[in-house]
Amino acid sequence: EQVLTESKIAKGRLLHYYPKEEVERMSGGGSAAASGAAEADEDTDWSSWCGWHNDHGSLTGLVPATYTNATGHVVPSPDPMAGLYVRARDGRLVKVEFPEEEGCLAFQIGETAQVHTGGCLQATPHAVRGSKLPGYSRQTFAVFMEPEHDGPMPLPPGRTVADVQSGEAVKFLPKGCRTLGSRWKEGMDFGQFSEATFASFY
Repeated sequence: EQVLTESKIAKGRLLHYYPKEEVERMSGGGSAAASGAAEADEDTDWSSWCGWHNDHGSLTGLVPATYTNATGHVVPSPDPMAGLYVRARDGRLVKVEFPEEEGCLAFQIGETAQVHTGGCLQATPHAVRGSKLPGYSRQTFAVFMEPEHDGPMPLPPGRTVADVQSGEAVKFLPKGCRTLGSRWKEGMDFGQFSEATFASFY
């Protein structure tokens, strides 16, 4: 609660996901997701829009996505399989569906909250599956809430490092997700954890 109410470095980002043909052009060829060669229940980096990962901050707020066509007009989702997916704790693949009412928000737990709660809350593995149809892009707005750069990441009393990410939780992580234990070490602050996380991906 203190992180969410007192941190001054929450980041709001407008996220733009390029149309299928732009993704293929920028990557030098097609992708499994764009071509339809990969099924949605595979634990591979099947998405042409955003592969499997956990947010490393505390909490991420999301608004419903909008889709636009080649002329920039807002349209319904052109592909029923496109959109945000999460991997549940029991391994199920779940497509995130927002209610149709305006003003709805979704929240994803991040890895820092996982540490701060001693594993009682688990980060939400998620990915965005691209549209198979050309000419459509996706936009959403996300707010990433996280501690100050030098914010401590202690375990709560009575919790251990083993509690933070159990073997059962690791078993269901998608292949694109790095385990928390490979990056976070007891005594790190948020800046050190961030640096370890970025180094593991780039």
